[in-house]
Amino acid sequence: MKKRTWFIIGVVAVLIVAGAVIVTNNQNNTAQAAAQANVQTGRVTRATLLSTVDSSGSVTPESKVTLSFSTAGTVAKVNVQVGAHVKKGDVLAELDTSSLELQLAQQRQSFLSQQASYSMTIQPDPNAVKSAQIAFNNAAAAYKLAQQKYVVNGANQVLTSSCNNLDDAKKTYDDAVNAYNALLANWRAVVNGSYQISPQKAQLDRARAAYDVALANCNISKNTANDSSGVQSAAAQLQQAKLNLDTLMTPSALTLATAKAQLDQARLSLTQVQQQLDNAKIVAPFNGVVTQMTAIVGGASATIVEADDAQLNIGVLVDETEIGQAKLGQKVHVTFDGLPGTTITGTVGRINPAGTVSQGVVNYLVNVDLDPTTSTLRLDMSANVRIILETHANVLAVPGGSIRSDAQGYYVNAVDQAGTGATRIDVTTGFTDGDLTEVSGNLQPNQRLYISAPPVRQQGGGFNLFGLRLGGG
Repeated sequence: MKKRTWFIIGVVAVLIVAGAVIVTNNQNNTAQAAAQANVQTGRVTRATLLSTVDSSGSVTPESKVTLSFSTAGTVAKVNVQVGAHVKKGDVLAELDTSSLELQLAQQRQSFLSQQASYSMTIQPDPNAVKSAQIAFNNAAAAYKLAQQKYVVNGANQVLTSSCNNLDDAKKTYDDAVNAYNALLANWRAVVNGSYQISPQKAQLDRARAAYDVALANCNISKNTANDSSGVQSAAAQLQQAKLNLDTLMTPSALTLATAKAQLDQARLSLTQVQQQLDNAKIVAPFNGVVTQMTAIVGGASATIVEADDAQLNIGVLVDETEIGQAKLGQKVHVTFDGLPGTTITGTVGRINPAGTVSQGVVNYLVNVDLDPTTSTLRLDMSANVRIILETHANVLAVPGGSIRSDAQGYYVNAVDQAGTGATRIDVTTGFTDGDLTEVSGNLQPNQRLYISAPPVRQQGGGFNLFGLRLGGG
C-alpha cells in the first residue's frame, strides 16, 4: 500500500515538472516571437540621391503693381473684377471726362490755327505774296506821282540849282587834285618840301572846302524837296508796303522765333489736356490678373492691384552657412501645402548679395523662377523649396539606419534566406541625402537588410518523459 502511494505521488510530481517545463518553453517562444515582431528591415535600392538646401516661402508674381488715377474726378466706368485676366493696354477703369474732352477739342483747334500760321511764316501763301507785291507796286507808283507833283510846284528848281553848284564844285575839286598830283610827281618839290606851300596845294584846299559846302547845300535841298506832306505820306506807304513784302518773302529771325514759340505753346497746351485725359484712365501696364480693387462707379478714388501671373516666383531665405552652395541656374524642386502630391520644378533666378539679420541670424534671399505648369497654383501659396546642389544618379543605396561599423569598417546585416538570421556584408559608403546612403559592396537591388539589430534565436534543453522529449528549442 505504501509503494502504490509513493508511485502515485511520483507520477504527479513528474507531471508537475513537465508542465512547468512546457510553460517555460511557451514563454520563451512567446518572447522570441515578440522580439521577431520588433525587428525592422529595409531594402537595397537603385536610386538617385540629391544634395539639397531646403527652405520655404510663398508663391509671388514676377511683377505686382497698385494702379490708381493720376487726376481727380468721379469714377464713371469699372471694366474689370477681381480675378479677371487682362492684357497690356486694357482700360480697367475711367473717370468722367466730359469737360476734359471739350477742352481737348478747343486746344486742338488752337494748335491747328497756330500750325497754319507757322507754315505760312516759313513758306508764304502765293496769293498773299501776290497781294503784297501789288500793294508795293501801287505804293511805288503813288510815291512817284507825289514827287512829280512836288517838282511841278517848283521844288525841283531849288533842288536843280543847288545840285548843279555841287557838280561845278566837284569839277573844280577834281582839277585841283590833278594839278596837285602833278606837282607831287616832281621829285624836287617833294625833296625840298615846296609842295606843301605851293599854289597847287592852296588851290586844292580851297576846292575841297567849296565842294564840301556845295555837297551840304545839295543835301539840304533834297531834304527840303521831300519835306512835302504828300511826298512823305506816299513814302511812308511805300516803305510799309516794302516791309510787308519783305516779311512775307524773307521773314526775320525774330518773326520766325515768335511763330515757332506760339506753335510750341499751342502744342504744349494740347498735350497737357491730352495727358489729363490719359490720367483719367487706369490702364493695365502688362498682361496679368486683377488681385484686388476698390474702384466703384460714382466713387471719388480707386485702386486696382494687378499681378503678372505668367511667371511665378518663390522667395526663400537661405542661412549664411549654406548660401555659398547656392548658384544661379541650379534646379529646384518645389512642393506645396495646398497641392499634396504635386512637385513643380524651377531654377535659381536671383541671389540677393546683401543678407538680412534677424535675432542674430543672417539669411540671404534667393528667388526661384518656377517652370511653366498646368497645376492650379495660386499667389501666396505656401511652398517647400529644395535647391538641388548635387545629384548622384542610379546608385545602390541603403537606409542610413542599416549601416553599422566596427574595427573592420562599415557593414550591413542582410536577412538570410530563412528570414531568421543575418549575414554580414562589408560595404563602402558614399553620398547620403539623410535617408538613403550610397554604398558599394556585394549587394543586390531589393535585397533585405536589418535596420534594427538582428533577432537572437533562443536556445533551450529538455528531457524525455515516457519516451517524449519535453522542453528544448
